[in-house]
Formats: sequence, C-alpha cells, structure tokens
Amino acid sequence: SISFTMALTVRSASSKVTAARRVQRASRVAVVRPVASMDARKAMAGVAAVAGAAAIAAAPAEASQMMSTIASAAEGYPFVPPAWAPSVFVPLTGLVLPAVAMASLFVYIEKEA
Repeated sequence: SISFTMALTVRSASSKVTAARRVQRASRVAVVRPVASMDARKAMAGVAAVAGAAAIAAAPAEASQMMSTIASAAEGYPFVPPAWAPSVFVPLTGLVLPAVAMASLFVYIEKEA
C-alpha cells in the first residue's frame, strides 16, 4: 500500500514537471510578425459595410424601403423564366441528363477497340 501511494506521488510530480516544461516551450514560440498593409479599396468596402449595417440597425424601415426599391428596379432583368421551368428542368438535370451520360459512357467503355 505504501509503495503504491509513493508511485502515485512520484508519477503526479513528474507529470506536473512535464506539463510545466510544455508550457515553457509553448510560451517561447510566440513570434509576432507585422501584418501586411491593406488595400485602400478593401478598407473602404469594409467601412461601407459597417456603415450599411449601422444604417439598417438605426432605421430598419428606411433600409427595407431601400431594399424593395432595389429589388423592384431589378425586376424582369434580363430574363424571367416561366413558372413551369423548375418542374421541367429539375428532373431533366437530375434524372435524364445523368442517365444519358451514364448510358453513353457505358457504351463507350464496353465497345471493342
């Protein structure tokens, strides 16, 4: 029983020393390097995004009016698909075109050279 307790004590002490060494190694690694300068256009885009977010937070009614104006100006440009288009094109691209591609590739790879 005493040897078991001593083994636990020695083991916990050695693990604490090992953990302390790891912390010392990790703290020595920290190197700070200068950050590259930002392009002026990117900086202005960031400022505009922050200003837009502030305008939406400050006056949500005006922001929603502005968004609806932009959406109505883009209405019908350049082409508005008919209402039946999704019910035709989704099965066409999801079922028919893959089936044709697989069939043609099967014929190609099974053809005698």
